[in-house]
Formats: sequence, structure tokens, C-alpha cells
Amino acid sequence: MKSLAQGFLSMAAFIWIFNVITLTRLGDAWLGLLYFLIFLIPASTAVILRLNRKKFVTGFSRDEKLRRFMFALQGVVWACWMYDLATTCYAIDVARLATEINPLGWPLGILGALAYYGPTLVMMYILLFRIKQKLSLYAGTALSAVALCMGSMNFNAGALNFQVFISTAYIMPEIRFNLLALVLVVGVISILTITWLYCKNLLPVCKKFLKICLPLR
Repeated sequence: MKSLAQGFLSMAAFIWIFNVITLTRLGDAWLGLLYFLIFLIPASTAVILRLNRKKFVTGFSRDEKLRRFMFALQGVVWACWMYDLATTCYAIDVARLATEINPLGWPLGILGALAYYGPTLVMMYILLFRIKQKLSLYAGTALSAVALCMGSMNFNAGALNFQVFISTAYIMPEIRFNLLALVLVVGVISILTITWLYCKNLLPVCKKFLKICLPLR
């Protein structure tokens, strides 16, 4: 499941950067700056973890790399769907400036997409990591292409819904500097904490604990 998480996080980072740029250009620039500072916390942590990584997994065959890549695409698609859900929730439930066009209405319309994405994810896992045949790669490629088309539509819908957020969301002038300072302090403390844990060799212990609780493929 590691490749799935990598695809999801990569697309989530892209979406976050897209939102920062959109907010800065078309909406409240202060809110865009806040989003950027929040993004720096996980981004800096990921860079520190990457630079301090001692062992890199290598030696995968071409087919195995292709399997992992296609499964990572499922994470990309799920990130697009989550983006659509989050922005739809804001537009309908928070701003109350939009309605759900799905016949099932909101939030039951979620079930329609879940009925596709859930079985597709399970089918991709079986094809890529259980059957492990050449034909399964061809079938996985076709499923990935369809899933990417669905994900692109979700991303487009999420971007359109985000326009509602741009039009309605802003940071009140009296709390701008305090809020930005708070996020900046939290970010610095988080980075220093991760660095200190590495220096004390405590982070590997934490990672082993997490692997036991949340085993990754």
C-alpha cells in the first residue's frame, strides 16, 4: 500500500500548491500565504526524512516498477476525488451557494463515486499484486486510464467548487499577523522536533512502531 500512499500524497501536494497559487492570484493573498506556510510543515518534514534516509529500496524489475506506478495512480485519483468532496462540502454546507446535480443529492451522491472507486481499487490490487501475469498489466493499464479520466473530472469539479471558497473566504485584518505567526512558530517547532528526533535516533523507533500498527506493502 506504500505506492498508493505515495501517489495520494503527491497529488495532494500538487492540489495544495494549486490552491495556494489560485488564492494568491484571485482571492485573499493573506489566506494564500497562510496555506503556503501550512504546506511548508509537512513538506519540510518530508525533505528531512528523505535526506536522512540511509537505505533506498532498489532492484525492482521493470514489471514490478510498472505495477507500483499504476497502483500509485490510484492514489492520485483518490486525492482528486477527496478534493472534489472537500470543495463540494464547503460550497453546499458552508457557503450554501451551490447544489448537488447528482440525482442522489448531497451527501448521498458520494456513494455513486465510491461504488466505482472502491471496487476499482480492489480490482487493481488483485490484478497487480496477486495475479502477477502479463495480461494483468494490460488490464491494469486500461483500468488506470479510465480511473485517470474519472479523477480528472473530479479535479476539474473541485477546482470549480474552489472558486466559491475564493469568493467567500478571507482572513480578518485584526488576526492576520497573529494567525500567520502562530502557523510559522508551529512549523519551526515541528521541523526542529523532527531534526532532534533524528539526532537522538528516536525516529527510527517511532517508524518501526508505525509500521507495526500500519503495515505498508
